[in-house]
Amino acid sequence: MESETAFADEELFPRDQPWDAVFDALSVSHSEFWLVADDMLGADLVSAVPEGDTLKGNGAAVGIPTQLSARRIAVVLSVWEEPAPDGRGVLLGTSRITAPGRELSLVNVEGREPGPVLVLPDEGEHEVKVWRLAPAEAGGPERYDVRVWPADREDSFRSG
Repeated sequence: MESETAFADEELFPRDQPWDAVFDALSVSHSEFWLVADDMLGADLVSAVPEGDTLKGNGAAVGIPTQLSARRIAVVLSVWEEPAPDGRGVLLGTSRITAPGRELSLVNVEGREPGPVLVLPDEGEHEVKVWRLAPAEAGGPERYDVRVWPADREDSFRSG
């Protein structure tokens, strides 16, 4: 799978392990993609368009900026039972998303065909934190590490 091999050189979770993780690869054409809750019905992507190089969320979607447009990206999306340890790379920010149906997925401007779905252990509001990692090799895909955890957990972060 293209998305998993993009992270083959990266020890993503050196100490703690997520509750679950999925890998995804998609094309972006407008320097952004979104993390969306459930089947995306009612998600307003326009109000979640990222500004500059930081995340922007609206509760139902989180806009994630890319460095370039019209290119492939690889993403690891993980869920944690407690606040996630810090990832590597450039922190793009934090946001929140509400998933009443316990499912998260990634979409692009074109609304792409459904990709992998991350099923959360619980419904409700979740914290989101995103890092951009350098490509594994010259000309390789941009890589993103997206970590989510229940928002009602203690708000202290562990470094990792």
